[in-house]
Amino acid sequence: MAVVSMLNQAQYRRTIASRERINSEESNELHPGSEGSKYSPRLNPGCRSKAGKLLSANHHCALDTCDRIVINVSGQHFETWRATLERHPDTLLGNPAKRHKFFDKKKNEYFFDRHRPTFDAIFDYYLYGGQLQRPPPVPDDIFLSELDFFEIEKDVVEEYRREEGYVPESVVLPEKGLKREIWRTMEYPETSTLAYIVAIMSVVVTVLSIALFCVETLPQLAEISCMEGNKPNFADPFFILETICTAFFTFEVLIRLAVCPSKKEFMKDFKNLVDFTAIIPYYVTLFNMLSSTNCEDAKTSTSLAFLRVIRLVRIFKLTKHSAGLQVLILTFKASMGGLCLFLVALGVCILVFSSAVYFAELDTPGSQIHSIPDGFWWAIITMTTVGYGDVCPVGPLGKLVGMTCALAGVLTLAIPVPIITENFNKFYAHKTGRGRL
Repeated sequence: MAVVSMLNQAQYRRTIASRERINSEESNELHPGSEGSKYSPRLNPGCRSKAGKLLSANHHCALDTCDRIVINVSGQHFETWRATLERHPDTLLGNPAKRHKFFDKKKNEYFFDRHRPTFDAIFDYYLYGGQLQRPPPVPDDIFLSELDFFEIEKDVVEEYRREEGYVPESVVLPEKGLKREIWRTMEYPETSTLAYIVAIMSVVVTVLSIALFCVETLPQLAEISCMEGNKPNFADPFFILETICTAFFTFEVLIRLAVCPSKKEFMKDFKNLVDFTAIIPYYVTLFNMLSSTNCEDAKTSTSLAFLRVIRLVRIFKLTKHSAGLQVLILTFKASMGGLCLFLVALGVCILVFSSAVYFAELDTPGSQIHSIPDGFWWAIITMTTVGYGDVCPVGPLGKLVGMTCALAGVLTLAIPVPIITENFNKFYAHKTGRGRL
């Protein structure tokens, strides 16, 4: 049972002197957990009858057997059974010894000058248990600070943080010494001016290497990689700049590998795998240039598509220093459920509409859809509103199917939008807003 009221609850409270005796200067023996009490502060004493007999834990509370506790939070009154609060003995309200210092013996109530909207959620947790639910108007940092004040169980708070999208960040440092200082310089830009300069250099070199990769594919610059006699040109400005960038990346990753706290954890980190992957193509290219007898062979070996794609993973190095990119990655990871639902719905619609348009266009002269797999391409570009126009229905029935497919595509695309938006707002607030503690 619980009663919440903004009015004075004095006329409904018990008139016995149990709580008055708690604050009495003459005796405090009835206060569980206080000095001289016969009850241990770590044990839940339970409810007692008027005669002082200890009642069973599953007894039926009534006005003549149970103590009611009144809690005043900045003028708003909450009232519940004492046993309801003491179901959580590790919290501030559930522990008689902890909450006793907030008791006002003149008004016969516990007074807390705290955030009222937050306490609504905390009070509901005491009554019904389960997970904590933050009221929408309450900011994250205020809600978490109130949970900390009322000493809500750590496992419950951690579960709330996981539900809200908080990502725990554990800082592991090597043992004290030179390795520790180098690791902090290479990993944590906020620790010193030198670390900040190293981070800026890493970002600049990463951007430069990506720009070089894009510019060197221009047709008018393709011939400068060869010298007279059809030999590789090692004086090529693009090759020199790429060598400098790769040398910086190689030095950086080797230094970090040498001073890291755990080699195993270092190799499991995605960012470190990106660092290793980003430098491999250069050394493969260099080996091919040195082992080739002419420039054409070197160009052919270095133009493999997979090597070019691998070099582009360098852009993921920016996630280490960019909070915005970190928010995007966390958002998509948290939205995988909604994205999978979208892909399933998209796949079903593609199969249905490709089959429908095939049979609708089966006997139509000039039809561009000759099979259901042909309809797959038409269905996906129609549902995603790309509309290349290279494949389209020509008959009236096929156009009707196309219209329905386009409308279904718009509705299907709307599935992941609110999920991604909600997760993005949460992670953005945690990284840069008031939710960041």
